[in-house]
Amino acid sequence: MTGSNDDAVDEPNTAADSQPSLIPEVQVRTLDAQGVRRSLTINGVTEPDRSVSIASETSGRVLELLKSAGDQVDNGELIARIDPRDLNAQLRTARANLEQARLEYEGAQRLGNQGLQNRSQLAAAEAQFQNAQAQLEALELALRDTQIRAPFAGVLESLDIEVGTFVSPGQIVAQVYDYDPMRVVGEVPETDVNFLSAGQSATVSLVTGEELSGELTFVGTVANPATRTFKVEIAVPSSPKNLAGATAKANIMLAEQQGHYVSPALLNINDSGEMGLKTVNSNNLVEFSPVSIVRSDTGGVWVTGLPRQVSLIVVGQGFVNAGDEVNPVAVSGNNLAAGQ
Repeated sequence: MTGSNDDAVDEPNTAADSQPSLIPEVQVRTLDAQGVRRSLTINGVTEPDRSVSIASETSGRVLELLKSAGDQVDNGELIARIDPRDLNAQLRTARANLEQARLEYEGAQRLGNQGLQNRSQLAAAEAQFQNAQAQLEALELALRDTQIRAPFAGVLESLDIEVGTFVSPGQIVAQVYDYDPMRVVGEVPETDVNFLSAGQSATVSLVTGEELSGELTFVGTVANPATRTFKVEIAVPSSPKNLAGATAKANIMLAEQQGHYVSPALLNINDSGEMGLKTVNSNNLVEFSPVSIVRSDTGGVWVTGLPRQVSLIVVGQGFVNAGDEVNPVAVSGNNLAAGQ
């Protein structure tokens, strides 16, 4: 039997059609940006709002102590007395001399008005009166100097004298610390300083376990040349357990940003060392988008740097590179961070 059958039907080449596609398949999820507030943590130490070392302004022996180290003191409250010796007697004499000089000056004025006293005599009486007044004021000041008082309300941190101690002018006798408000002083990196401004709210955790609400009061403008950091200060209300130089941690919520919540397992590092995520564009091509982590929790991380809406590769990102064509398969779910 020879020849051909013109009625024969060509069989389709099913082998070629059954070959698998060379375009990889990935699972993607469409994510929309949401508002997220980044927090900045600052490690610092506590400091009083102000402190002063009180020095003696006169010499003499300490006659009486009215306060002890650790006591609360009010503004102007008496802390100690120094022996005034004969100052009180000198004051009585000075007051008597002032009264005599005043009477003589007033008498000279009356005589001068009647033309019975020349101007030279009147000027001498006035000078004597002014001199007596100055002597009295000097003695009153000397007496005040024998009283050591608190310059402002606070805590008497130290009292370095005892009854009978002889003190000299300029000798440090006490220190007063004002903890209302207390300050937390720390430093922030130069990359974060632009996000801070005076008046921002802060939550401060003290070494004592207390948590206090505070306010950012100072942001430095000159960097530490060794660390490239900027000094910041946060004011917090006075604590029952005021400690200067103790460790504290402040947390400041920054302005809201647009970000995406993803699983940290989806983050990749490219050949340039940049951290980012792999997404699929409208042409089904893989793109690598650098991102920055602004906040994290136990479920995932908030990142910025992506467009408002993206098709994020959640399965198969490890087998494709930027520029590859892929076959995206959309998936859905509630747990965006885990890619499920």
